[in-house]
Amino acid sequence: MQLNINTNELVRFTAKLERINRSALPVAVRSALNKAAFDVKGNTMPAGAKEVFIQRKPTFFKANSKVAPATGFSIESMKATVGFLPKSGNDKSVDDLKQQEEGGAIHGRSFIPLAKARTGGSWNRNVKAGARISDIRKRIVDANKASGASDKEKYIKSAIHAGKGGFVIGTGKNSKGNRTLFSIRSIIRKKGMTIVNSVALFSVKGGREVRPGATHFMEKASLKSARGMDQYFINEAKKQIDKIR
Repeated sequence: MQLNINTNELVRFTAKLERINRSALPVAVRSALNKAAFDVKGNTMPAGAKEVFIQRKPTFFKANSKVAPATGFSIESMKATVGFLPKSGNDKSVDDLKQQEEGGAIHGRSFIPLAKARTGGSWNRNVKAGARISDIRKRIVDANKASGASDKEKYIKSAIHAGKGGFVIGTGKNSKGNRTLFSIRSIIRKKGMTIVNSVALFSVKGGREVRPGATHFMEKASLKSARGMDQYFINEAKKQIDKIR
């Protein structure tokens, strides 16, 4: 039997084999890590979030999550990270996700929007334009600071001061110590009486904190995506092997 060997082809093949020894494994590992991280962002995390959160903004979780992909060739230090980062830099909804993931107190919830403050009067919708606390804060009148012989008189005086389109925090409290912020729709005089038409928009309680139960939605999503990493690695390793054929 005669074996013919092309020396040039052998040199080229050996060169490819040397490159594979240096970079193929790190590249396969890196690609597998990144595929898992992007699977969390694009698939398992949004799906898990739907199970535990009211989706007032369907794109919220994808839009505010980010992947820091694995880079370089050092397998020991290689990692891909996925998490949440507010686009505006001060999105409290994103900041609160840590407490909703692990459990804990969410502070700064003095104003909680009621259904009438939301688009279409639905609990499943966002606070409508023009009713956000950041937009109306300067137009809010606190009835507790008004003078009057009764809570009713204080409220009417505050409503007149705020005027139609203004906002008044009422004096009354419910069993949980919450007051109510009202939107003043109209103020009319009828038979010597002042009638204030208003709509309840927010539950108000200074220094309130909310303590949601831990959802672990991000942890569950990460573990679910991680179950596919073996196959990701196999697929990526095959790509590297195919390059030397």
